[in-house]
Amino acid sequence: MEASRESTYKQTFAKLGWVLIASQVLMMAVVWAGEELYIRWLIARDPMIGAVELMHKLQDSGVWLIVGALAGLTPCLALKLTEHPKQLPAFFGKKNQRIGGTIMVFCFLLVLGLQNIASLLTIPVEVTANLLGGSFYSAHASATAASQTASMLLYSVLIAPFCEELMYRGFVLEYLKPYGNTFAILFAAVIFGLMHGNIIQLPMALLCGVLFGYIAVEYSLSASMVLHALTNLTAEILARLGDADEVAAAGVNQALFAFGLIALFLCITKLHQPIRAYARQGYAEKKTVKLLMTSPPILLLIIYLIVLTAMSITPI
Repeated sequence: MEASRESTYKQTFAKLGWVLIASQVLMMAVVWAGEELYIRWLIARDPMIGAVELMHKLQDSGVWLIVGALAGLTPCLALKLTEHPKQLPAFFGKKNQRIGGTIMVFCFLLVLGLQNIASLLTIPVEVTANLLGGSFYSAHASATAASQTASMLLYSVLIAPFCEELMYRGFVLEYLKPYGNTFAILFAAVIFGLMHGNIIQLPMALLCGVLFGYIAVEYSLSASMVLHALTNLTAEILARLGDADEVAAAGVNQALFAFGLIALFLCITKLHQPIRAYARQGYAEKKTVKLLMTSPPILLLIIYLIVLTAMSITPI
């Protein structure tokens, strides 16, 4: 790779890293400021409110998560992909082909199968953490609990899928597509998985992020948003069903995951050759991957997200 090209790549990847860092900082700042204002309002309204009740009200409110998620999108407008806001609707349009109901159902079941695999991947990590005095209890509770308020439900089922897909499959993936589809899909999935800051959700989000990326590239961003929203809605329904009837929830969960494993089995046995061929066509040059992963802003972002994820493991 010639020096001028390498210099251009470095500038391109550094810009992406700084934009993603700015997005994280702005999102956290908005959420923190909003929650501080909310706490002060609650205390002013009821000076006798207890710390436990205050914490519950804070955790149950999704308003500032919604505002923060939307605010986190604004730095991404600095990417060349969106020199003009009018270009944004193009993200949602048809790409190579129209996705049908059958494919969408299959992909949804495939998500459930990937969640099974992800659950297995967390077992050795959890065992190791337990041996070292760490617990996954808080991370698991945070990942599986049902939303307790309308604002949290709105965030989980609509706002989060919209914002996360627009950021990671819209801005990030589209920005990196010129270097290879597979390269772009995988990097966006890694950042998407780490962004959750939850050790339980990491493998699940990473694997599902690859599928969401494929759907966004080959069909449309709208399709990946719908699939993401269906995934979150299913988790909400199962969590609420579990609160009401654990036996019924376990039965439904097992049935859905069984269909998911069947879809995953069919994908592996029937589609492995097309998948491998697709992946090979979208590989980036090794030098390109190295330049991205050694870019200081990208390294800073990844280190921060890894630390954030590790912090979800709490002492026993």
